[in-house]
Order: sequence, then C-alpha cells, then structure tokens
Amino acid sequence: MSTRTATNSQGDNEMLGGKLRMKRSGGLWTRLVLAVLGCMAFAAVTAPVASAALEFTETGVSLTEEDGTFSRQAGAHPDFSFKFALPDGPPEEARDIDLDLPPGMFGNPTPFETCTLSEMFVNLCDVEEQIGLVEIFLSYKGFVVTTGLFNLAHGPDVPAKFGFKYYPAVATITPRVRPNDYGISAGSFQITQAEPFEWVRLTIWGEPADSSHDLERHPAGPPEAGGAPYTSAAPKVPFFTNPTSCPESPSAFTARGDSWKFPGVFDERAMTADESGTPFLWEGCEDLPFEPKMSFESGTRRASSPTGLDVNFDLPSNEAPGGFSTSAVKAAAVTLPEGMSISPGAAAGQSGCTEAQVGLGTNDPPTCPGNSVLGSVEIQTQLLEEPLHGDVVLAAQGDNPFDSTYALYMLVKGPGFYLKLPGELIVDRQTGQMKTVFSDLPQLPFEELHLQLRGGPRAPLQTPVACGDYSVHTEVTPWARPNEPVVGDSPLAITENCAAGGFDPTLRGDTQNPVAGAHSPLTIQIGRQDGEQNISRIDVTLPEGQLASLKGVAECPEAAAATAACPASSQIGAASALVGTGPAPLLVPQPGKAPTAFYLAGPYKGAPLSLIAKIPAQAGPFDFGNVVVRTALQVDRTSAQVTATSDPLPQIIEGVPLSYRSIDIELTRPNFTLNPTSCEPKQIKSVLTSASGQTATPSARYQVAGCGDLGFKPSLKLAFKGKMNRTGNPAVSAVLKAPPGQANIAKTTVVLPKSQFIDNAHISNPCTRVQFDAGNCPAGSILGTATAYTPLLDQPLSGPVYFRSNGGERELPDLVADLNGQIHVTLVGFIDTAKSGGVRTRFQNVPDAPVSKFVLKLKGGKKGLIENSRDLCSFTPRAKVQMTGQNGKTHNTNLKLGTSCGKAERKK
Repeated sequence: MSTRTATNSQGDNEMLGGKLRMKRSGGLWTRLVLAVLGCMAFAAVTAPVASAALEFTETGVSLTEEDGTFSRQAGAHPDFSFKFALPDGPPEEARDIDLDLPPGMFGNPTPFETCTLSEMFVNLCDVEEQIGLVEIFLSYKGFVVTTGLFNLAHGPDVPAKFGFKYYPAVATITPRVRPNDYGISAGSFQITQAEPFEWVRLTIWGEPADSSHDLERHPAGPPEAGGAPYTSAAPKVPFFTNPTSCPESPSAFTARGDSWKFPGVFDERAMTADESGTPFLWEGCEDLPFEPKMSFESGTRRASSPTGLDVNFDLPSNEAPGGFSTSAVKAAAVTLPEGMSISPGAAAGQSGCTEAQVGLGTNDPPTCPGNSVLGSVEIQTQLLEEPLHGDVVLAAQGDNPFDSTYALYMLVKGPGFYLKLPGELIVDRQTGQMKTVFSDLPQLPFEELHLQLRGGPRAPLQTPVACGDYSVHTEVTPWARPNEPVVGDSPLAITENCAAGGFDPTLRGDTQNPVAGAHSPLTIQIGRQDGEQNISRIDVTLPEGQLASLKGVAECPEAAAATAACPASSQIGAASALVGTGPAPLLVPQPGKAPTAFYLAGPYKGAPLSLIAKIPAQAGPFDFGNVVVRTALQVDRTSAQVTATSDPLPQIIEGVPLSYRSIDIELTRPNFTLNPTSCEPKQIKSVLTSASGQTATPSARYQVAGCGDLGFKPSLKLAFKGKMNRTGNPAVSAVLKAPPGQANIAKTTVVLPKSQFIDNAHISNPCTRVQFDAGNCPAGSILGTATAYTPLLDQPLSGPVYFRSNGGERELPDLVADLNGQIHVTLVGFIDTAKSGGVRTRFQNVPDAPVSKFVLKLKGGKKGLIENSRDLCSFTPRAKVQMTGQNGKTHNTNLKLGTSCGKAERKK
C-alpha cells in the first residue's frame, strides 16, 4: 500500500477514526458473482427544475487490449469504457443513468481492497483500491475532470459498489443482477445536480494492477498535478472479463437515462458495435479452458435403501493475467444408474413449489413451502468472498417451466439477487432411471458447487436392489462450445445388504368377529421383507364356509371396469398398502387423499365373479390418477370355496418403483362376509408370485368359535308321485328347509324303504365325467331338476340332475345336481344299497353355505330311476334320514314318505 499524505483536518481524522491505512477485512460482506459497471450514478442532491426530458447525443462502448486494439476475444480481460453525452447549451439534468451489459460479461471486485465512502470523500482511497478512471466534462466550468474509480465497501444487499469524487461531489455506481438473464446492469439513480456535466467517460481496467495503468493512478491525498507513475500492490488478477460464449449475432449494450423533470421517461439506446463501428461479435471460444469434474457419493452403500446424494462439481478457473477465463457452464445433465430411482417414502409429507411461488424472472424472495425442500446447495465462486447458499426444491407437478411430472429448482440467495435455476427431471416410466438436466444456465463463473439431497428414511432416492459397481453418467456443456459437451462417468458403489433378493412373503388373515355363522368384516394382509423380490401376483383361497352375501350388491358394469368408475352400490371393501424401501415406507392411500375401494363385478377370465380394486395413485404433491387391478373370483363347484386370483400388480408408476412391503385387503361392507358354521381349524392359503417368477405358498390359520351355540333342526319332506303299484316308477320330490341362524348342513343320508330299488332298465346313458366337465351330457342322463334357495343370492341356483358315472369307484353312477346362477355349484350324491337293504343316497360333502330351501325333483314313468317292489298304497313307506350339521350336531328322522295314494287305495 502506497504512502499517503494526511491533508484532512483533525475533525476529518476523528471522523475516520484515525484510519488512514488499514481498511477492510474483506470478509464482512458477500460480493456477487458479477460486479461490473456500465453506468454512472451520482449521490442525490436536491436541485433546481430541469428544462426537458433527457436525450442522449452520444452513447458508446469500447473494449481495448493493452496495445489499444479492439478486444473481441471471448473470456479476455480488456479495458472497458462507456461514454454518454448530453446536448450542448443548458444541460438536461440527468436523474438516472443505467447500462445493461451482455450476459456473461462481468467484473470481479473480490481480490481487490475496498475503500469506504467517507474515505473517498476526503481523498483517502489507495491505488490498490482503484479499478479504473472517470472523465467528466463539467458544463459550467468548461473543462474535463479526470479522477480515479474505486472499489467501495458495500452492504450485504448489493453485489458490489464503485465510486469516484469530482470536486465536492461523490458519485457511486451499484451493479445489480438482472433476474431474466442474470446479466449485469449497473447504474445509480437521483444523480446530483450540484455539478452539471455534458459528457462522462468511465473506464474499468481489465487488469487493475498491470503496470500499464501506473500513470493513471490516483493516490490518496490531494489531487496532484503532473501525474507521476504509481505502482499498485493489488493482486495481479483480472477484474473485467468478456463473455465466454460466441453467438452468431452481435451482443448488445443498452443504455438508458431519464431527467429530473421527466422521471421515468427514459431515452434508451442499444449498442451492438463499438465507437469504431466494429460489432460486438465474440470470437476464439475454441481457446477457452473447460475442465469440469463431477463426483457423487450415495448417502448409504446399502442395497435397496432410501438414500440421499452428495454431488460435488469442480470447475477450475483461470485467473492468470493475460490469459482467458474458463468457459461458463451452459448445461449439465446427470444420469443416475439404472436401479437408483425415486423412493416412494419421500412423498409422505412432501409438497411441490409452484412457478408463482418460485417467482421466476423476478428478484422476489421465493415463497416455497418448507416441505418442498429436498436438499441444499452451496456455490463457491471466485467473485465472492463467501459462498452462496440455497435449497434444492421439488417443483409442483405440471406447474413448472417444463410442464412435466417431475422437476427441481435450485434457489440460491445472493447479495441483492436470487439465482432461480429450474432443472428438468426426466424419469423413464418403465425402468425408473432418472436424468436431471439444467439447461441455459447463467453465464456466471463458479469454482465449486456442492449439492446435497437429504438422507434418512424420507430420502428422495433409493439405491439399486443389488450390490455392485455402478456409475453416474455426466454431460457438462460449456457456453464456449455448445456442441462439445464434456462426457464422464463417476463411480458409485453399493456394497452392503447384499444378501437381499429372496422371496419369503407372509400371509395373515382373520375375521373381525370370529363367531360361527356371524357376518363380520374379513381382513387379509400380505407382508414382504425389505430387500426381497417384489410381489407381482396374488392368489388367495379362503377357508371353506367363508362366504359373502351377494344379495342386494350391485355389480360394476363391464363398461366401467377399466377405469373403476363403479357405482357405490357395488363397493364391498377397501385396501391399503405400504410401498417403498427402508424403515418409513409410504402408506397408500395417504391421509387426506382419496380412499381405495374394492367393487364387485361380473364374470372375468372364466370366473363367475370378480373384484375391481380402485387405487388412487396420490401421494404428497403427486397425482397419477387411479390404478386399477382386477381379480377373478373362482368358486369351487363342490365346496363353494372362493379363490381370488389377481391380475399382475403394477411394479412401477410414472417411473416410481412400487416395492410392496404390505398389502391389506379389507372386506368391510355391512353384512357382506359370512363366517363358517364349522369350528374346525382351517387355513387361508395363498400362492404369491414374485416379479422374477418365483412362487411362495404362505398360509394363515383360521378358526371361528361358538359353533355349539348354533341349533340344527332342518326339515325334509319326501314324496312319491305317479305309479304307486308294484313295478311302477314313481316320480320323487324332496323339499329340504333350514331355519335361519342355524348351522349349515354338512352331510345328508337318505335310505329309501326296501320296497324301492334302482330300475336298471332305465339306466340308459349316464353322463361321463368328461362330458359333464364340458357341459355336454346326453339328454338321457338327465334324471330331473334341482333348485337351491339361499339368503346369499338374489336368485336361486337351479339346474338339471344327472346320472353321472364315477369312473368305476362305485357300482352305480352318482346323482349330481348341477346348480347354476350367479355362481355354479355341483352337489354330488353317492348311490348304493344300505346294509339293512334299500336304496341309499349320501351327500357327503355339502358346502358350508346357508340354504333356506332345497327342492329336488326326479322324473317318474319311463324315465324314472326308482321302481316299486310293492304297492306303496298297501303300507306306510318310511325313509331313514340322517343329517349332520357343520357344527357336528345331528338330526335323524324316520321319515314318512308322501304318496299319491287315494283314501280308497289306502283302505284297500
């Protein structure tokens, strides 16, 4: 620092606190990335009224190298000059003067010492603080004043401040960052009218410490005549830098000014060429250095786990005098390895930030909600002493500059400005692989950028399911060479929790009120350990007797099945799921979001009934509509046991993998699901299929209680009609009734009197099993009809009764009632001869289902199966009936058979 002469008064010394030499610590205020000027602004003084609106008579910008040649080299450090002039004669009183620099043109005041405004006022600024010259033609004095332009101390709300003194006036220039293109505008407002001027030329040195400026320096103390050379001890680094891009069209400097009489009425001049007429076309971009380096570190090395991500971006600068600056970054694209994807658990409690809340194109503070923050960002630039800090924010779905599902913002606070950088997040919908692209970044230099996405259970990312050496692919594009991105791959290792990948899911199921014969909600829960293969298909078989009351339940129309736009009258339950990795998977549905729903529907994939699951894909700020999964409901023809077989479960939605941790199914419609009336231990069985095709068969114990409290007193009426004489073939009618609320029938045996036997001559053409299964039994095998009435269905089940062969297992074919309706049930009776004599029919496997009435009618006459060996009118025929309930209780009767005998016949 040069020696000063103290010419100020004692009062001045006291005002300065005796500080004539050691000024500024330099680290108290943050300096912005772009402190450069292009305009003058003078300290305000109340003044007389001017005569007219301001009008420039001359505006010009020049950029010159040390040898005086015009500079067009991109990234070079020329001397910058701006001149403006006003008309001759009575001066127009300039109020505001402002200059817009092209994007990418900036100055760097940080390496240089600063002078305070009060020190400048008493001529105590050092030559180390001088960054240029100012020439002013004072109108009334008629001569040019030349003075030094100094780097001033500034507060935290502006990026930089510069100033100069001419006679009693002190002028300051404050640069600012334009929010639309992040270029620099420099200006001041309310210029003093104490010293009218006609023209001003301001020059900023490209390299202030260069010896070529020694004769132009203005040392501390009173102005000196003669201009002796002064050497500066300031760092030999550049101050001013040309843009580092070379567009095909000339760049423009825009000057504007207004007057005191007409404030706000600006004369605006755009300058695309210098004072010699040479366009501002930058060249030599191929010579600019650009060596970016990016590295990545996952928040965890565990496979299949939520994770944050640390990103370090280094861009070495070139601040050597006489050289060219490093190119600014135009675009950066980062592609994460396949398998590293969005974590569903991150959506819980998350929200997005709208464009309006961000305030793109303005310097208004962002008003994003706190729960939209995904992480933090820190930027270290050579233009600022302190790093810039900000947030990484999730953009609102569809309400972002890309109109995309996913997007990010980097929102960084600077001194007097905000960097608001939108980034598009491109997610492969099939694989979940992510690519983040930040395009058209500001032409501002930086040396380090550290971005950190939060970790923990709600981290926004999840690691691949398998261990291995992965890599992150990067493409960083310089403004200097937009068609030559620097491509690289950064390693990312996953080395822990590598034993994952098996498939051993669990099954739980129960009725809410485990009382036999009671209506009670049914719940089924399927669980999966984190890291195991994902569940892709569910096949669940309910225990025998666990049924549903379909009476009064509407079926969702087939036309509405694809979108699950089903009526509420068809809803029978709901579902929920936990999806994601780590200790905090996402609950679906989220509280406050639309609920899930199960609807009853008609036939599907050969099954008589089906379920339609409507699952709103809503979580946090995202709404992906509804996911529809259909499930076929097969009913076993013999046991009426229900098996639900789902379609494949979605594995990924909008690029977000769905790692199912649990799936809960609840059938909650009032009086819908019905418990068995058997208290024997049972099982809920399943066949679960993984995404890779592996299967598992977990089961859950199931048992109800209270069967002994159920009664069991069904009634049966059995009658013969038609020929009652010996060798006659009477028709047979059986009507079974069961009171409601009792145990269902498990077995029924009927032994006809010895007077009845099978007429072998009428066993003409039994239906084979193959024909029966194909629904192609011959007409001769039909013995009659059967109808079953149940409180579970709106309509009874009915169908033919066949004589069906049993494959030789028994001497006689079986009696099979093929009951059709909303479901299909087959009731099989085994026919043989009782030990005591007489035809015996045994229904050994009656489904545990409530039947209020069952009607069986067998043909007589030429198609009659039963033949009389005695005249039935000659005695009172009786049948032995043995019925066993599902609860083990029995009801036996010696049933008197009805006949068509008249009184006379009976008397005879």
